[in-house]
Amino acid sequence: GYVENITNQTDIKIEAKPNQGLFVCKVKNSVVTVTGKINTIVVDNIEGSGIIFDDVVSSVEVINSKKVQLQANGVVPTISIDKTSGAAIFLQKPESQAASIVTSLSSEINVNIPGKTEDDDLVELAIPQQFVSKFVNGKLVTAPSEHV
Repeated sequence: GYVENITNQTDIKIEAKPNQGLFVCKVKNSVVTVTGKINTIVVDNIEGSGIIFDDVVSSVEVINSKKVQLQANGVVPTISIDKTSGAAIFLQKPESQAASIVTSLSSEINVNIPGKTEDDDLVELAIPQQFVSKFVNGKLVTAPSEHV
């Protein structure tokens, strides 16, 4: 399915099927809610918008976007963020917290998980965007830069 060229709509609902993909493009200041299990979600060129989803079979991919919120309410094996400035990823359940998050050419990416109890605040964790590489025993080793 497709969701394209939408501005200022917070009530976009998609009922998913496991063999279906969803392409969300050129969406601004809006919210798309996907219910059920879907194969894949691709988000391209959205700004100030959120995507809420249940279970994803394959992956959620975000490209060329600004100020995006992703909320995973179920299983999602991979979340890929590419050429994106500002993404908040909410992993609401233990099964969504098993996701692999792949980022490239992106900044200001944060992962949020619920606190230990319902009364606790969300825990926000930043994905590093600066790395240090050095030779160690003839191999190049890269690790996140640690700020003191």
